[in-house]
Amino acid sequence: MRPTSQIGSSVVARPKISQAKNLMRRTVEEIVDPGPRDIDPLWDHFEAQCAYCGKRLSRDKREGHVDHAVSGGGNHLGNLVLACGGCNGDEKRESSWREFLQYKTPDPALLSIRQARIETWFERHPGKVAATSPQIEQLRAELEQVIDQFAVKCAELRNAVTNRDEPLA
Repeated sequence: MRPTSQIGSSVVARPKISQAKNLMRRTVEEIVDPGPRDIDPLWDHFEAQCAYCGKRLSRDKREGHVDHAVSGGGNHLGNLVLACGGCNGDEKRESSWREFLQYKTPDPALLSIRQARIETWFERHPGKVAATSPQIEQLRAELEQVIDQFAVKCAELRNAVTNRDEPLA
């Protein structure tokens, strides 16, 4: 369970360092390989349903998530599928989309339909690899070091705060 704080009458989840690091990494990737500005075609193709489990999704309730079908495959439309929060966040993790789809869809006929829908999406939106250069790769490596250093410094800060009331030796 995530640590929480009480603010007035609301309980607010406290952010974790790992979440901040993940957000920083996603920000770097968005700079290098920007995602699509219009995801309406994704909603239309998958008929407002999770590509993996078929759950009906509501845009008004912000239920739909854009999931990368192939980890590291880029942010282009052809590597994205519509997913529910459970499938995108808690369940799929690093599984391939095919493995995860098989896990979520034990019925062979339904599996075939969902797999065909995803494959059709990929065919209609072929992938493109983001252009890179030695300078871009160097800057990405430096930013990765900054992100790692952020976690180290947060741990040092946490330790200092925890020990601030202890008498000096």
